[in-house]
Amino acid sequence: MKRLSAVLVTAIVALCLVFASVTQTVAEVSFKGKTVAILIPYSVGGAADIMARQMLPFMGKQIPGDPTMIIRNMPGGGGIVGENWVYNSAPADGTIIGQFSTSVTDTIFKPDKVKFELAKLRWLGGVRETTIAFSSKELGIDKGTDLAGLKKKVFFGTTSIQSPRAMLPRLLMRILDVDHKVVTGYGSSGDMRAAIRRGELTMTNDSQSAYFTAVEPMVKEGIVVPIAQEGTVQDGKIVRDPRLPDIPTYFEIVLELKGESIRKDVRFRAMETLAFLAGVRRGWVYAPRVSNATFDAMAASFDRFLKDPDMIAHFEKAIGFKLISLNASQAQAIIDRVVEIQKSDPEAIELLKALAQKP
Repeated sequence: MKRLSAVLVTAIVALCLVFASVTQTVAEVSFKGKTVAILIPYSVGGAADIMARQMLPFMGKQIPGDPTMIIRNMPGGGGIVGENWVYNSAPADGTIIGQFSTSVTDTIFKPDKVKFELAKLRWLGGVRETTIAFSSKELGIDKGTDLAGLKKKVFFGTTSIQSPRAMLPRLLMRILDVDHKVVTGYGSSGDMRAAIRRGELTMTNDSQSAYFTAVEPMVKEGIVVPIAQEGTVQDGKIVRDPRLPDIPTYFEIVLELKGESIRKDVRFRAMETLAFLAGVRRGWVYAPRVSNATFDAMAASFDRFLKDPDMIAHFEKAIGFKLISLNASQAQAIIDRVVEIQKSDPEAIELLKALAQKP
């Protein structure tokens, strides 16, 4: 018995020493005198770039050593050039942090160009941001469920048939048997909003940041009607974004009109897949070769940064809507779920790939 107790004590002491060693290693991580770059895989002036530049002044003071913080833009391939570079070529010392928006969807829609493994990216945190579909008053509907039985043809605008954002409303209209035409070739959301004003389009969708700044004024003018939102992933479920409590999700609309049995339909499963794909709308990542100690230290720094009341107040004033963030474990859980879906529901994935090939 005494021998067993001695063994147990020895084991506990050993575990404590290991824990202390790990804790000390993390505590010793410092970026003092270094420059840490947030790599944006898009051009200067885009939504991702604007968001990062608004947040940047608040990042460094939360990182050990208070490093110099810069933005580094690396556009190309719709984000893939920068994503591939972070994964394969960025230094392993933690001085390059990727801010990704399309890495998740790229693994499905551009697999031949992707040179990284989604499951191995290490997520430091992220930001939730949903998308909202809205229709022209010319369509004559007041809410999403009015699409059922609609007699008019819908002209839905998007930048490209490969746009994942446009796929949710396209799937919704397929499930509800809505006669529609996908109109492509628009350069931006602003172009599509202008097309609605001209009467060229009767429906499109937009990001949450653009919705509050550019679409809500059109709603107040009586030009458009919000009909559905993508929603946000919370505790493994797709729910209404709390910043848009009065707009139902696509899933609520379909379930109300079609009943619970629609959950088995591959089109509904593809919609769910898309919502999870967008669960981390913008996320900060490390390449897998960055050490555990550096990752843990930076993840803790991002957790503090994303909770900084001064940063939050500045962000909300500059961007126009309340910030809802994800810590490292929350972001990683969503990505893990995406990887699981990609493996477990190939039929839904194939449907999404097909949507990217034709209207």
